[in-house]
Amino acid sequence: MLAMTSKALRFSVLMMMAGSMTACSWLGIGGDDGWLRDREGEYLEARITPPMQIPSELDSFTIDELYHIPELAPGDRAIYVTPPAPKPIDTRIREGVVVQRFGDRAWIVIGATAGQVWPTLRDYWSAENVVLAMENPEQGVLETIWLPQSGTNLRHKYRVQLEPGLHAGNSEIYVRHISDTGETPESMPITWPLESQNLERESAILASVSLYLADRTDIYRASSVSMLAGSIQLQGKARLIDANASETQLELRLDFDRAWSQLTQAINNANIEILDSVRDERRINVAFTGTESIEPPGFFGRLFGRGNDEPARIDFIIRLVEADQVIRVQAESLSGESAPYEQDLLIRTINDNLI
Repeated sequence: MLAMTSKALRFSVLMMMAGSMTACSWLGIGGDDGWLRDREGEYLEARITPPMQIPSELDSFTIDELYHIPELAPGDRAIYVTPPAPKPIDTRIREGVVVQRFGDRAWIVIGATAGQVWPTLRDYWSAENVVLAMENPEQGVLETIWLPQSGTNLRHKYRVQLEPGLHAGNSEIYVRHISDTGETPESMPITWPLESQNLERESAILASVSLYLADRTDIYRASSVSMLAGSIQLQGKARLIDANASETQLELRLDFDRAWSQLTQAINNANIEILDSVRDERRINVAFTGTESIEPPGFFGRLFGRGNDEPARIDFIIRLVEADQVIRVQAESLSGESAPYEQDLLIRTINDNLI
């Protein structure tokens, strides 16, 4: 009974759509000559025209190609009659401020460049009436003076480090804290420890700075930009490299502990199934179809049976290899069979989901 009802519903919808298309054709809207005609295959008949010639008395400038076409795509791909929709230019850069935590370590991730962040980061200390003992925008470092703690003989000092994020266009902010009882001369250079002496004070400053930055929405419009801070390395801490024509790798300029954490988080963010992971062996086994980030079919897709086919699944082993003070993320199929297109897509999907 349920199957008959479903078939009757599909038939009714088809008849309604057929009637609508007939009406559109009669009104001159649809059909082969209407302004709502099907243009799906028209690009196949498009002609190449010569570049526009700009008169010499007018200004001209070069317009870059919107999409880069690689000389050789990895692996064998099916020829698309209908090309897939292009992705946004960069989906990784998000306007927002997030405090990331890993064990006892914490830092701020902000979707803006170092040149955009530095002026606002410096303004934070002015708003808090805290004098800076040192600031170096080219290195992305600033230090406060010794700040006395009321009612005690303790003093506190903070160091802030601004670095590029995992992806170009993002930045990371780290805070370090030390204290003493007044024995350190004001002019004496500080040897900063690897970790803050008081993690609670570090966390408090990170929270305060993140709230201040989050309230300054003009930071993303670059209303004021530091040219000196803009010289901080533009390349993010994550980048894709092509080891050869059929093996894409991801390079992370991170220590292993953080690289493992970020990689696991990115795989989960991409909805990729983890089959097994052994940290000591530096490997993660995953099941990948390439459709993990694709939205499920809508009402009409379900109505007409689209999206019911199970995508092909390939099991991959992802390895973290340490070389030249970087972590290289590599992937190969567990079966040993060559799958260059899926391997390339897996690595790129992980890269797109790094935060």
